[in-house]
This record gives sequence, C-alpha cells and structure tokens, in this order.
Amino acid sequence: MSNSLPNPPTDVLKVAPTCFYFLHWRFDSEKDELWNLETHSATKLEPQVARLLFILLTQQGQVISRESLNDALWPNTIVEANSLYQLLTKLRKELKDNARSPDYIKTVPKKGYLFLPEINTDSPYTKTMSVGDTNREKATQSIIATPFPARIKNTLLKHCWTLLFATGACFSAIAFFSTTPSPVSPPSYERHNITYDLGVEFNIAAHQDKNLLAYVEKFKTLEITDKSGKKLFKKTFDTRIAHPTWHPYEEKLAFWQYQKDACVLHIGNSRAEILHSSDPIPCHLITPPSWKNADELVLTVTEKYGKKAYLYRHRHNQLVKLPLPKEPEESYVGAVRAWEGKIYYLIVDSKFHSRLVSLDGKVHMTWTFPVWLFNFDPAQQSIISNDGSAHHNLIGKYRNGQTYPVFATTQGMFTSLSVDKSGDIFTAAESWQVNIRDEYNLPIFSSSSIDYLPVTNKLGETVFMSRRTGYCEIYLHTGNEVKQLSFHKGHEYVDFLTWDPMLSKILANRDRFLVLYDRADVLTSFQSQHQKPLKQFGWRNNQTVWSTDGMSVNTFDLDGHLLSTTHFESDFIIYHTEDKSWIVIKDGTLYRATSLINFEEQKQVLAKLPREALNMIKNPRLKNGDLFWQSAWSKTDLIWKVSLNAPFEVTNIKEEPLIWHYDIAPDGALLVAKMESVESDIKLIKPQTNDQE
Repeated sequence: MSNSLPNPPTDVLKVAPTCFYFLHWRFDSEKDELWNLETHSATKLEPQVARLLFILLTQQGQVISRESLNDALWPNTIVEANSLYQLLTKLRKELKDNARSPDYIKTVPKKGYLFLPEINTDSPYTKTMSVGDTNREKATQSIIATPFPARIKNTLLKHCWTLLFATGACFSAIAFFSTTPSPVSPPSYERHNITYDLGVEFNIAAHQDKNLLAYVEKFKTLEITDKSGKKLFKKTFDTRIAHPTWHPYEEKLAFWQYQKDACVLHIGNSRAEILHSSDPIPCHLITPPSWKNADELVLTVTEKYGKKAYLYRHRHNQLVKLPLPKEPEESYVGAVRAWEGKIYYLIVDSKFHSRLVSLDGKVHMTWTFPVWLFNFDPAQQSIISNDGSAHHNLIGKYRNGQTYPVFATTQGMFTSLSVDKSGDIFTAAESWQVNIRDEYNLPIFSSSSIDYLPVTNKLGETVFMSRRTGYCEIYLHTGNEVKQLSFHKGHEYVDFLTWDPMLSKILANRDRFLVLYDRADVLTSFQSQHQKPLKQFGWRNNQTVWSTDGMSVNTFDLDGHLLSTTHFESDFIIYHTEDKSWIVIKDGTLYRATSLINFEEQKQVLAKLPREALNMIKNPRLKNGDLFWQSAWSKTDLIWKVSLNAPFEVTNIKEEPLIWHYDIAPDGALLVAKMESVESDIKLIKPQTNDQE
C-alpha cells in the first residue's frame, strides 16, 4: 500500500536535513547539487528534478504513489500525464540508474516508486558506500572511523612485532591523504556583449596573449577586432569561411575556406592578409584547427565515413594522417591544445560517453555525455565544454574530475568558444527560428531546433524529427495538430524518415537501429546489422524494409528478422516501390535496375550528374515520378530534381545557405525548412573578481 506525502510537503522541509549521502552520492538540497564522490564532480539539478530527489530521499524505504508525487511537485496544477515520467527519466539518467534493473528508484507496479539505497546524513564514509569501493577507500574509512590512539593500541596488543610497519603505514596514509587534491574554488561569471548589430557573427577566436579577436561575419567575411569589439581589419572571400584559430603566441591566424567539394586552410596575420594557403583537402565539414607549434597544426576533417585527424606541416604543405587511439565503432570529435601546450583528442564511445586522450591512448578526462563544444581555459587549467542538458549550457571540468557551472543560455545555443590566458571566455550565442511551412506558406511547426526531416504523404500529413527538447524525437502533424510519437530521451541520432506505401506506418532510424511507428506510438525497433553508419533506407513493400551503409544492402521483415544481405557499393540508392526498381548513383551516373544482384547486366543509364549534385548527398525523395535530393557545394545548399521518365532532365531547383531540409507537398510543390530570423552575437563570459578589501 502506498503512503501519502505530507500535505503540503513543507512539513518535511521543516525537519529534514539538507545534505544526504547514499552509496557514492551526496545531495545538497539547498543548492540542488548532486555530487559524485567517486569522480569529485557536481551536477546542478533542475529545480523539479532536485525536488523529486528530495522527496524520494525523505521517504526512503516507502512506496510513494504517483498521485502523491504529482501533488507534491505540482500542487493545485493540472499537468500532462508524462510529466512525472520525464522527471524520473532525468533523475535516473543523473544517477545512471536502469529502470528495468534499478539500484536507486524501483517502480512498484500500480502503486508507485520506492527509493532503495540507505540514507545517511552525517558522512560519506558509511556502510552505504558502493560495492566497488577500492581497498584504499576502505582503508580510509577505517582510518576516519577509528581514533588514532585506539588504532595504535589495538595494533600493539594484536601484532607487537609489526609495530614499526604499522607506524610507517600510518604515516604513509597521512602523507597520502595530505597530498590528495582538495576541491578547487572555481570562479563565478558575468556576461557582456561584444557585438550588438543584428546579423550572423560566429566562429569566435580569442588570442591568448594579444588584444585580438577574430570571427566570421555573414559567412564570407573574416573580421579582426580587439577584445572590446572595436573593428580593426577584415577580408571578404567569394565562398564561405569558418573556424579561425590564433597561434598561441604569434599574431598568426589559421582558418578554413570551403571551395567546391574541398576545404582550403589559410594562414594569415592580424591584418587579415593571407600568408599561406594549403592545397584543397577533400572534405564534407571541418572543425577548428589546433596549433601544435609554429610550423604544425592538427586538422580535423569530416570525410565520407566520419572525422579524421591529420598533422599539417604548412611550410612543406605536408598532410599526415594521425593514428587515433579509438575503436571502429567510436567517433572522433576534434582536437584541443591544452596542458603544457600538448594536443589532446576527444573521442565519443558507443554509449555516448566522452574521453579526452593523448595519442598514446592515455585518458586525461571523461564525461558521461557527448561533448561536441570544448576548449582549454589556461587560467583555470580546465576544459570548458557543453554539458549534458538539452540546452547545452557551458561547464568547466578540472583534471581531478571536479566540475563547475560556467553559464547557461537563455535563448538559442552556444556554437563556438575560445578562452584567453586570463580566463575570459568568448563565445558565439546563436538563436534562430526554423519553420516547416505548408502549401499556403504558413508555418505548421516552429522551433529553435536545427533538425527537421519533414516528409509529407499524399494525405497531407507530415512526419518530422526535431531536437527542440535536446533529443531526437519524432512528431506527426495531422488535422492541424502536432503529436509527439517518441519519447526516447537518448543521444542516438535520427537521419531518415519515410512513409510506407499504404501510408499506415513510418520508418525511422536511431543511429544503426531501425524503428517502426504507427500514428500513435513506437511499434518495434531492431539493429540494421551494418558495419558502418547507415546511408539510406526505405520500404520494399508493405511488409519488407531495406537499409544500406554504402557497402551492402540488408532486407528485413517488420519483426526485424534479416531476410537477405547483398554486397553492393554505391554513393546513393533508393527503391521505387511503384515500378519495383532500384535508383542508384555510381561514379557520377544515375542508373535504374530491377535487381542489385545482376545490376551490371540490368542497369539502365538515366542521366549524367554534375559534380555539384554529388557532394554530400542526403534526403532523397520520390514523388510523382520525380527524384529529389540535397547536396552541398562550397557549403551552399542545393536541391535537385530529376524526372524518372524520359528525357530524364536534371534541374537545380533551389540554391541558398541554411537550407536544413525540404519537403514535397502532395501537389508536387517544394516546401523548404530553413533557418529564419537568424541572429548570432559574440559574448564575453568573464570571471568575476572578488574584492576582499
């Protein structure tokens, strides 16, 4: 039988302690901080998540009904049915708890929730410490729990002959704990505006020593200013540029330029004059370069199958691939110049945990979430990065594992950051609105999310993905309503969406998994069984789906059973369910064939494609006998159309920056989902000075 919480719950607040210890955690209810005593790291919980944890702790060992929790968390308020579930999901994620096999929060069917661990309010060194405590921690527990004279007396009585050894051990323990790093007092920060003009300013770089900033304005202009934002020099290019990075000591600046299907690395001076340009490097996307020394840089280049790291010696124009210490299923994110001027590499594993490593494989820092925005703070000797929240706030982390908050966004998100030697953080804070528009050019859904994948069927219903919650979730727009179909709350990415031929089911992916939906919920999900990331998928008929990683094509029934595997390499492939044929792009040519096994014998040439149509192909659509897809050229987005009926004309129907996705209306009209009302300004997040006088 579930118990009821005190009503109102302030009865508990009057008598309850403010600090709780359980297993290897400490929760400070006054500050809403959850400390991991193993990693010495703290997380600032959302107020409602902290309130939920407080209630569970003060009612430990008792089953608390859903109704009682709802009344305590939202008194006199009507809330959505899944609001409590979402809070529990967030709390379980912070505690790394598994709902199916819980260590912390147990679901009691039809009754409520039970908090399992024992609670202590005095010391972390209690019997509630985790089973995985090391021998050293157990020795520490004994040292702290027993007075020093009693330890000596017991040792003399039991083992007189080991007195000398025991004394030495005591002094060794004292010496060890006296040298254990104590928590550092991190700074607090205040924000200042560097740029105020409406427009797009991003990819900020601050010189560590000099009074110099560099950033990109309106995609093609390199701006050089001082650190107050006073403009000094600028240079405009004919294609997009990105990611300037100052040399740590000299007045040299490295930055990228997108040129056709490649990227060129420029090195310039503080007057925006070009001193050196590399040969074009094949690329899809790039990230900020890292200066290793005056002559060498580490470059991170996104290629066809993910990111690669290269050492670039600019005096000799030499590019050398670096052997990163990672497994095939892990992802490389980028490099940073940090402690002692050395280069470190960020790797994200298959469980979306991040680690910072050197080339010898040594791990220097870890995070329990995907890190994608990061830089080194020379003043604090810490790494500034995004956090694990939906809003990607900025946090700092020391090498001893201690974390601290830096700044939270109020609108949009931080997209680049740079830190000088005084600890001043310069960041670009971008905000935007992205609209999916209907046939009357009216927005059916608007958000600050940058991902949509809208796909409209013949009934006029649109299924799409959005990350407005911080996670990839699937939505359905039908009957002038938007309905959320998934509540995944995981870091897996959605790349594809498509309706089945009968318009009754929706196929999506989550990384290498395939997921089936109807108009109300998730039906099933299963592994695609590919060795590499998915490149495309679709329906063969109402009962069969297919997927490819560019190397092989797998087919499945709707229960996820693998029916066949066909080795077939291609740059692009899609199945035409109406005429039962494969549409394939290989070696710059568009083909059609009824079989992949006998493709060479059966293939029919439809059209030769221009190079601009072949770079970074994504989002294919088959509508009314026409094939559509997106590509990119010099970082400009293009949408293409090819008639699958003679004469197979190839047409570029849209060309502009910031097209995130597109859709085809039932009548064949092109609907574009793109960034609108884009603003991006440079902010200074400055450590506050405490005047003690």
